Amino acid sequence: MHSTSTNPYSAYRQTSVATASPDKLLLMLFDGAIRFLIQARVAMEEKNHEATNKWLQKLQDIFMELNLSLDMKQGEVSVNLRKLYEFYQNEVLMANVEKSVERLQPVEDFLRSFRETWAEAARIVNQQHNELGKR
Repeated sequence: MHSTSTNPYSAYRQTSVATASPDKLLLMLFDGAIRFLIQARVAMEEKNHEATNKWLQKLQDIFMELNLSLDMKQGEVSVNLRKLYEFYQNEVLMANVEKSVERLQPVEDFLRSFRETWAEAARIVNQQHNELGKR
Protein backbone atom coordinates (compact mmCIF):
# COMPACT_ATOMS: atom_id res chain seq x y z
CA MET A 1 0.00 0.00 0.00
CA HIS A 2 1.55 3.23 -1.14
CA SER A 3 -0.32 6.35 -0.12
CA THR A 4 0.06 9.63 -1.99
CA SER A 5 0.38 11.30 1.39
CA THR A 6 3.85 9.75 1.72
CA ASN A 7 4.94 11.72 -1.34
CA PRO A 8 5.59 15.27 -0.09
CA TYR A 9 5.15 16.79 -3.55
CA SER A 10 1.73 15.16 -4.01
CA ALA A 11 0.64 16.21 -0.54
CA TYR A 12 1.75 19.80 -1.20
CA ARG A 13 -0.02 19.88 -4.56
CA GLN A 14 -3.24 18.48 -3.06
CA THR A 15 -3.14 21.06 -0.27
CA SER A 16 -2.44 23.86 -2.77
CA VAL A 17 -5.47 22.90 -4.85
CA ALA A 18 -7.75 22.34 -1.86
CA THR A 19 -6.96 25.73 -0.33
CA ALA A 20 -6.72 27.83 -3.51
CA SER A 21 -9.13 30.65 -4.26
CA PRO A 22 -11.30 30.31 -7.39
CA ASP A 23 -9.11 32.75 -9.33
CA LYS A 24 -5.96 30.87 -8.29
CA LEU A 25 -7.56 27.55 -9.32
CA LEU A 26 -8.34 28.98 -12.73
CA LEU A 27 -4.74 30.13 -13.16
CA MET A 28 -3.53 26.69 -12.05
CA LEU A 29 -5.70 25.10 -14.76
CA PHE A 30 -4.26 27.40 -17.42
CA ASP A 31 -0.70 26.75 -16.18
CA GLY A 32 -1.32 23.00 -16.33
CA ALA A 33 -2.83 23.26 -19.79
CA ILE A 34 0.18 25.18 -21.10
CA ARG A 35 2.57 22.70 -19.49
CA PHE A 36 0.71 19.69 -20.99
CA LEU A 37 0.61 21.34 -24.41
CA ILE A 38 4.36 21.93 -24.37
CA GLN A 39 5.01 18.34 -23.28
CA ALA A 40 2.68 17.08 -26.03
CA ARG A 41 4.44 19.19 -28.64
CA VAL A 42 7.85 17.81 -27.61
CA ALA A 43 6.51 14.25 -27.68
CA MET A 44 4.93 14.88 -31.08
CA GLU A 45 8.18 16.27 -32.49
CA GLU A 46 9.96 13.16 -31.17
CA LYS A 47 7.29 10.97 -32.83
CA ASN A 48 6.41 9.50 -29.43
CA HIS A 49 2.73 8.83 -30.13
CA GLU A 50 1.99 7.29 -26.74
CA ALA A 51 3.29 10.31 -24.83
CA THR A 52 1.64 12.70 -27.30
CA ASN A 53 -1.70 11.04 -26.69
CA LYS A 54 -1.21 11.08 -22.92
CA TRP A 55 -0.41 14.81 -22.75
CA LEU A 56 -3.11 15.84 -25.21
CA GLN A 57 -5.72 13.84 -23.29
CA LYS A 58 -4.67 15.69 -20.14
CA LEU A 59 -5.02 18.96 -22.04
CA GLN A 60 -8.50 17.95 -23.20
CA ASP A 61 -9.40 17.11 -19.59
CA ILE A 62 -8.45 20.65 -18.58
CA PHE A 63 -10.63 22.14 -21.30
CA MET A 64 -13.46 19.94 -20.02
CA GLU A 65 -12.83 21.18 -16.46
CA LEU A 66 -12.78 24.80 -17.64
CA ASN A 67 -16.10 24.16 -19.35
CA LEU A 68 -17.59 22.56 -16.24
CA SER A 69 -16.47 25.48 -14.10
CA LEU A 70 -18.62 27.95 -16.03
CA ASP A 71 -21.67 29.38 -14.31
CA MET A 72 -24.15 29.38 -17.18
CA LYS A 73 -26.48 31.64 -15.19
CA GLN A 74 -24.04 34.45 -15.98
CA GLY A 75 -25.39 34.69 -19.51
CA GLU A 76 -23.61 35.57 -22.71
CA VAL A 77 -20.08 35.64 -21.29
CA SER A 78 -20.37 32.03 -20.09
CA VAL A 79 -21.97 30.95 -23.37
CA ASN A 80 -19.11 32.52 -25.35
CA LEU A 81 -16.46 31.02 -23.07
CA ARG A 82 -18.07 27.60 -23.48
CA LYS A 83 -17.89 27.98 -27.27
CA LEU A 84 -14.22 28.96 -27.06
CA TYR A 85 -13.32 26.09 -24.73
CA GLU A 86 -15.17 23.59 -26.92
CA PHE A 87 -13.51 24.94 -30.07
CA TYR A 88 -10.01 24.64 -28.62
CA GLN A 89 -10.77 21.25 -27.06
CA ASN A 90 -11.74 20.08 -30.56
CA GLU A 91 -8.52 21.57 -31.98
CA VAL A 92 -6.54 19.52 -29.46
CA LEU A 93 -8.46 16.40 -30.51
CA MET A 94 -7.72 17.09 -34.18
CA ALA A 95 -4.05 17.82 -33.44
CA ASN A 96 -3.87 14.43 -31.75
CA VAL A 97 -5.61 12.61 -34.61
CA GLU A 98 -3.47 14.33 -37.25
CA LYS A 99 -0.31 14.44 -35.10
CA SER A 100 -0.11 18.10 -36.14
CA VAL A 101 2.20 20.39 -34.20
CA GLU A 102 0.88 23.31 -36.27
CA ARG A 103 -2.65 22.84 -34.90
CA LEU A 104 -1.32 23.28 -31.37
CA GLN A 105 0.07 26.79 -31.89
CA PRO A 106 -3.28 28.63 -31.90
CA VAL A 107 -4.29 26.62 -28.83
CA GLU A 108 -1.12 27.69 -27.03
CA ASP A 109 -1.65 31.31 -28.09
CA PHE A 110 -5.20 31.20 -26.71
CA LEU A 111 -4.12 29.61 -23.42
CA ARG A 112 -1.30 32.09 -22.84
CA SER A 113 -3.49 35.07 -23.73
CA PHE A 114 -6.38 33.96 -21.53
CA ARG A 115 -4.05 33.11 -18.67
CA GLU A 116 -2.64 36.64 -18.79
CA THR A 117 -6.15 38.12 -18.98
CA TRP A 118 -7.42 36.14 -15.98
CA ALA A 119 -4.27 36.94 -13.98
CA GLU A 120 -4.73 40.66 -14.64
CA ALA A 121 -8.44 40.50 -13.81
CA ALA A 122 -7.69 38.69 -10.53
CA ARG A 123 -5.00 41.25 -9.69
CA ILE A 124 -7.41 44.14 -10.26
CA VAL A 125 -10.21 42.54 -8.25
CA ASN A 126 -7.86 41.70 -5.38
CA GLN A 127 -6.43 45.23 -5.43
CA GLN A 128 -9.93 46.74 -5.31
CA HIS A 129 -10.93 44.35 -2.53
CA ASN A 130 -7.86 45.33 -0.51
CA GLU A 131 -8.54 49.04 -1.04
CA LEU A 132 -12.14 48.64 0.13
CA GLY A 133 -10.92 46.76 3.19
CA LYS A 134 -8.68 49.68 4.17
CA ARG A 135 -11.58 52.16 4.25
